[in-house]
Amino acid sequence: MKNLLLLLLLTIFSVNAVSQEIPVINNLSRLNNSLSSSATAENNAPKKKDFWFTVNPYLWTIAMGGTVGIPNTPSGYPKTYEFNKSFSDALSNLKMAFMIGGKFKYKRINLFYDIVYANLKDFDVTLPVGSGLTKANTTNKEFITDLSLGYSFPTTSKSVFLDTYAGVRIWSTETEITLIPPSGQNFMGSNSRSWVDPIVGINASFILSKQWFSYLRTDFGGFGANSEYSFMILGGFGYKFNPNLNTTLGIKNLSVDYNKDERRFNVNQYGLILSLGYSY
Repeated sequence: MKNLLLLLLLTIFSVNAVSQEIPVINNLSRLNNSLSSSATAENNAPKKKDFWFTVNPYLWTIAMGGTVGIPNTPSGYPKTYEFNKSFSDALSNLKMAFMIGGKFKYKRINLFYDIVYANLKDFDVTLPVGSGLTKANTTNKEFITDLSLGYSFPTTSKSVFLDTYAGVRIWSTETEITLIPPSGQNFMGSNSRSWVDPIVGINASFILSKQWFSYLRTDFGGFGANSEYSFMILGGFGYKFNPNLNTTLGIKNLSVDYNKDERRFNVNQYGLILSLGYSY
């Protein structure tokens, strides 16, 4: 009887010990599974790229106006001429145009670029009173290249991003003019200019949803180094077809006041832009 009682007590004690051990084993198992799941999720999460770039060919519906100088006109004829052309006017006289922009980015360092070439042929200019001319028309060629180095500010926001940048705007322009007097021979003159303006600016982008975004970029330059000033502002909205392809619709305005040695090029250009972009 004593032996049976002892055996019963040993059995009860063993069951109790095992029942207390099981939760510990279960908890360890859950912890191990949790750690394994976290590690798997971390390994499967997409890693942020250190390097990427964008390429954005775009159409700029240029309207333009201002004053250009032709210093080698004959004595008695004006040296400067004004014009003001809408987009429809410019389009009817457009011979060729090419525009592309974008940036290269490595971590927080950006290289912005923007290239514009336009050739507007044979559009009328406004003749000054008493010019002694019946008519005058011009052909204007311009090649403008922006190159800037920027820095992306750290931010905790997932929808607002801000860069500052500094660089140069390289201008190369050529204005040809044909002066038509009431009688006598027509005069054809030209003025070619090339110069470099320093620029500083800000670039901001805003994520509105998974597909929609907006952007704003503006800079100021010249500072009297070559032109008196150069100003650009660009902004609009965009839509992402997928992570690599997008399109944007916006407005661009570019102004400059250059007057070195009376080779005047004081021009304002503005209009809608439509782009098709690729990001990598």
